[in-house]
Amino acid sequence: MFLRIHDGLFMVGNGAIGLSNGKDCAVYLVIDKDDAILIDTGSGLESELILNNIIETGCPLSNIKYIFITHAHGDHAGGTYYLKQKLINSKTVASEPEKYLIENGTEYELGLTFAKYKGSYPQDYVYKHTAIDITANNEEVFKVGNLTVTAIITPGHSEGSTCYLIEKSGMKWLFSGDEVFMNGYLSLLNCPGSTMEGYRIGLPRLAGLNIDGLFPAHHMFTLKDGQSHIDIALERLKGSSLPPMV
Repeated sequence: MFLRIHDGLFMVGNGAIGLSNGKDCAVYLVIDKDDAILIDTGSGLESELILNNIIETGCPLSNIKYIFITHAHGDHAGGTYYLKQKLINSKTVASEPEKYLIENGTEYELGLTFAKYKGSYPQDYVYKHTAIDITANNEEVFKVGNLTVTAIITPGHSEGSTCYLIEKSGMKWLFSGDEVFMNGYLSLLNCPGSTMEGYRIGLPRLAGLNIDGLFPAHHMFTLKDGQSHIDIALERLKGSSLPPMV
């Protein structure tokens, strides 16, 4: 199963709507002719469902050139170990702080200690560490066929959370992970690396991008006026009260 969102844009994983395991975030596939990229990899539970969904879109697995990771939390990067073995032509990309966590992070550092206590993951959930091929720098640009992908490192939800700005056929799509959501909502967690201090540094990097589509990793997305939702969050960041969270 998959959800076709736009020409060349598919959702191939999402536990909330039954596309894949219930612990998975939204996993996006962007295709441009003979090149494709994947954004996030899900939890690592039943990762074969995501792989099968990619195949069902008609995209050959060999066409996927990059796997871009927004951050290291289990629902976003736990499937990297599995998918990296299957998508053999792809390179994995993450910021330096998230690279460390994906490769070596303890359960405490990954926030799993807190998440398991809450019941967000089974007690026997195992995060499979794997090597990241490319360390993304802020505003680093990746060319994938006719696609331009810009990594924007936005601490806040996690120390090295990264949004990916994709320019395709005159449109600007921002894949924001858990950094910012529709209607300007943020996501601050009680776990290492998640701080309002980070948000005050990271979120302003999304100002003035004039994005069309905003595609968070949870909840709803929009194909138009995406910048307006970011601007709401930026305006709230000016006050002394904590901004609304999801």
